[in-house]
Amino acid sequence: MSGSLRDKIAVLLDAFEDDKVSCSFEEYKEKLSFESGLKNEERFRAVVEAVCKYSISSPDENGEENGLVEDEGSKEMSLIADMIISHLNHGYQSSPFLDFAEEQMIHKILGYVGYGKGASGVFLPGGSYCTLISMICARHHMYPDVKETGLDHPIQVIASENACKSTDEGALMMGIGTNNVIKVNFDMITPRELVDIIEKNKIFMIISTFEIAKDGTVDTLDKFSKIIRKYKIWHHIDACQGGTALFSSTYRYITDMFQDAHSITIDFHTCLNLNQQCSLLLVKDGEQLTNCSSITTPFQSGRRTDGFKLWLCDQLDDLDVHATALFERYIESDEELSETSDQS
Repeated sequence: MSGSLRDKIAVLLDAFEDDKVSCSFEEYKEKLSFESGLKNEERFRAVVEAVCKYSISSPDENGEENGLVEDEGSKEMSLIADMIISHLNHGYQSSPFLDFAEEQMIHKILGYVGYGKGASGVFLPGGSYCTLISMICARHHMYPDVKETGLDHPIQVIASENACKSTDEGALMMGIGTNNVIKVNFDMITPRELVDIIEKNKIFMIISTFEIAKDGTVDTLDKFSKIIRKYKIWHHIDACQGGTALFSSTYRYITDMFQDAHSITIDFHTCLNLNQQCSLLLVKDGEQLTNCSSITTPFQSGRRTDGFKLWLCDQLDDLDVHATALFERYIESDEELSETSDQS
């Protein structure tokens, strides 16, 4: 590493420690305007300090906090991992070790879930993209020839009424159409009512939610398990935020339902507060993940190995203790989750 790069990193680390100031979008033009006569070193310092100073996280559009639990330790480890990834990820080729680290974490988490031989997973750029790929897997599971022939009729997906917008986004991008996303309350609907929906439509997928943030939703589909198997419907669990429990030996039992699902999405930048982004899609039948969208190309495309952030945290942080502490703090603010943990 050159001395110049070391100096720049030192400036960046100092800027991280400076006090943060909230700044509106309209104010950025003024706050991030710099003198034209500055030397390179001076301009670098001014730009970095301003960016860090005015990049404070803001509340959501309703002026409320997002309900997530902050943790500086995991942020620091994932920040360091981000720097390593950027250093080792050159052009279209990434370091083989980064791929190895991802495979190690995927194998470990598959074990936590309870998936057996043949299961697989892949780190993808965001939870929404994970949901999209799971929907493609589900469509391929129901209609194996769709890659080559396409579909000449509408198909539908059933999702929780509190499902993440990624379900609608996936339907939009796949050409299914948002009108073919059927929202239900899994706690209120009866098995007979679910069968009626299935038989009146061409349901290829059910998406349930396992979310433990403030006002989160924990869908349990045990009463529908025979129906799902009978109609060969793909069941996906959106555990983007609730995946915290998998890393806690104390609370992992709450995720026992995961092993019956065909696929699961977990956002580690959400549930463990790692740096954006670190999202994982797990698939019980790994061949579905391979076959549903793979296309042979004469070149190797590039991919950012975000899973290395999770691997580094797993090596240097006690993720069990960390996840347990996070989960207990979530329980305190989530009445539904508290009842779930008490009943299990």
